[in-house]
Amino acid sequence: MPSKQILLEKEREIDELAAAISKYRTITLIGIQGVSGRMLSDLRSRLRGFAEVKVVKNSTALRALQSSAKEKPGVEKLTALLKGSNALILSHASPFLIAKEVEDLHETDWVKPGSPAPKDIIIQAADLGLPPGGPASILTDMGAKTKIVKGMIRLDEDLALAKKGERITPAMAALLMALEIKPVESSFKLLGAWDGVYIPGEALHLDLDKTKEELLLATNSALGLAVSAEIYTEESAPMIFRKAILNAKALSSMGVIYGPDEMKEALTKAAVTATAVHSRLEKH
Repeated sequence: MPSKQILLEKEREIDELAAAISKYRTITLIGIQGVSGRMLSDLRSRLRGFAEVKVVKNSTALRALQSSAKEKPGVEKLTALLKGSNALILSHASPFLIAKEVEDLHETDWVKPGSPAPKDIIIQAADLGLPPGGPASILTDMGAKTKIVKGMIRLDEDLALAKKGERITPAMAALLMALEIKPVESSFKLLGAWDGVYIPGEALHLDLDKTKEELLLATNSALGLAVSAEIYTEESAPMIFRKAILNAKALSSMGVIYGPDEMKEALTKAAVTATAVHSRLEKH
């Protein structure tokens, strides 16, 4: 049974985390399973000045989030995501901005002998920069199409070294290391967030280019509607006035309305027509 001192320490950690949650406007929960300490340090550096990264036990996060539910309704939904190793990112910034910083961080590593291939591993056809024998011996064993050029191996066709899930042999791992290929990719996982309401992790993925295109399309559509409906805004007013002027000129040119400018244009047009008619009459 835990000692009284340990229980008091746990309660203190819960209270401190609950106070931090209360202090900030947004909470973003990320999975950090398999992520190195260096990558976690890089994330803290990226977020320094506008967010705090809290790595705590799930039991601590669970109770702190539950105690914050009265002040932040819906935040308790994050507790269902507390599996494996996780971190809470507390900030006043939008979770979408936090998510962009999180998604930009990736890391690669060597694959260990005996572990499953994390994906299909393909060796691209190229000058490999390796001499025959040693780590390159597996190429011959696998029937790879190679040739020796100036004492080094050239791979003439792509080689499927391992399929996803296939166990990596020591020879495969040695070849990948010799070629400086790190097929193991590590990244944080966006699990969910709270910003007044609960936001599921999949909704945090934001394609900025696509979003800009959609915003531009929506802006243009709204502006077109405002001009058609003669709704005056700072952006639509000049276009509505220009449309009115063009319509007035069109009516004037058909003889419906004559303003000073239209009268001048009409007289000029009549003079040109009269001159042309007079010229033809003189020829006859």
